[in-house]
Amino acid sequence: MDFFSDNNVNIEALRKKAFNYRWATLPEDVIPLTAADPDFPVAKPITDAISDYIKDGYFSYGPPEGIHDFKNAIQNWYRRRYQADVSSDFILPVNSAAFGLFTVAKMLLKAGDNAIIPNPVDFLFRKSIEHAGAEVRTALLDKATACFDLDNLKEFVDANTKAIFICNPNNPLGRSISKEHLNVLIAFASKHDLWIVSDEIWADIDFDHSVTSILSDELIAYPKRIVVSGLSKNFGLASLRIGYVICPNEKTFEELLHESGHLTTAFGLSPLAQAAGIAALNDCEFWLDAFLEHLRKMRQLTLDFLEQSNLFYPVHPNTTYLVFPEFKMPVSNIEMWLNQLKDQARVALVPGGNNWFESASENHVRICYATSEKILNVAFERMLNAPMFRNK
Repeated sequence: MDFFSDNNVNIEALRKKAFNYRWATLPEDVIPLTAADPDFPVAKPITDAISDYIKDGYFSYGPPEGIHDFKNAIQNWYRRRYQADVSSDFILPVNSAAFGLFTVAKMLLKAGDNAIIPNPVDFLFRKSIEHAGAEVRTALLDKATACFDLDNLKEFVDANTKAIFICNPNNPLGRSISKEHLNVLIAFASKHDLWIVSDEIWADIDFDHSVTSILSDELIAYPKRIVVSGLSKNFGLASLRIGYVICPNEKTFEELLHESGHLTTAFGLSPLAQAAGIAALNDCEFWLDAFLEHLRKMRQLTLDFLEQSNLFYPVHPNTTYLVFPEFKMPVSNIEMWLNQLKDQARVALVPGGNNWFESASENHVRICYATSEKILNVAFERMLNAPMFRNK
C-alpha cells in the first residue's frame, strides 16, 4: 500500500485540525509549506492502539515517571537505531519535546548562568534558556555541515557557562552533525565541564544514515549528556505532544522529575499519548521507512524547484523534511516578501530572521515538503509563475 499517494492527503480534515501556520489558519486556496508537520494520516497501528486504550472507558491517572512499556520502547528504539545503551529507568516522557527543552534548561541553569546555542537554530532553544533566567550565547554554525568553529566556540565559555545545546539534525538547516564533530564537542564539553543537551527530534528523518545520537556507544564516553526528543516529526503525532528526555543517571533523572512538575500532577504526558507512542515505536517502523522513501522524492522535487527559480543559493540537506535556502540578493523585508508571495502564488512559507532561527537565518526562507507530490508540484508551479519569480 502507498501510504503517501496524492489521494491520502485529506484536505478537509487538515483544514479543521492543522493549525500552527498550516491549513486551518490560512484561506482555503493557500498551500502551506510552513510548519514541520506531515500532511498524511498516521500509521494504522497507532489509531488501533488508541482505540484499544479507550474501549474500556477508563481514563485514569498515569505514573508521574511515565509508563514502563513506553520507556522500554524508547530504550529499544535508541539501542536498535542509534547503538545507544540507554536505560529506561532514566527516561522521562514529557508533554512535548519543547517542554522537555524548557524543563532541562530549568534544571541545569539559574540566573547568572549562561548556555551556548547554535546559530541558526529554532527559537525554542533561546526561549527555554531565557525562561530559566539564564543568558543565551549564540555560536555560528557552518551552514553546509552544521558544525561549530571550535576557536569561535571557546570565546563564549566563562565560569558561568553551564551547557551547550545542540540540534542534531539541525532545524532549519536540514543537516546532521558528523560523528567526528560530535566527538570534538564532547572533548570540548569535558574540558570546560559543560552539559551537552542534544535535541534529536529530527534524528529519524535521515536520508543517508548520517545521524549519530550524542548518546551513541561509538562516541567518546561522557557522563553529562542529555537527549530531548519526541514523536511529532517521525510519526506525525504533533497533537499528542509526545516528548521524552533521556538522562544519564538516576540523580539527573530524579532532578528532572522534580523540576518537571509531574509529581504535583500539574504536568505530565497523557497515558493515551504514551499508548500511541508504544505502538509507533514498536509496530510502525515500516511506515517510517515508507515515509522516508516518499520524502527522498519530495526533497529532489524541492531542490529542482530551487535551482529552476534561480533566486537562491544551492542547499544540500541530508536530513529533515525542510530546506532553508538563502536568497542570492538581499531581501530587505522577508515578511513583506512572503506576504507578496502568498498574494501572488497562494503559497505560504516560513521566514528566516532573528525571531525565528537566530541572526544567521536572515535572508533565508524555510520550506517544508512533507506533503504529496501533487500538492508540492502545484505549489512550485504557482511560485514559478508568480510575477515576483518571473520578473527576478
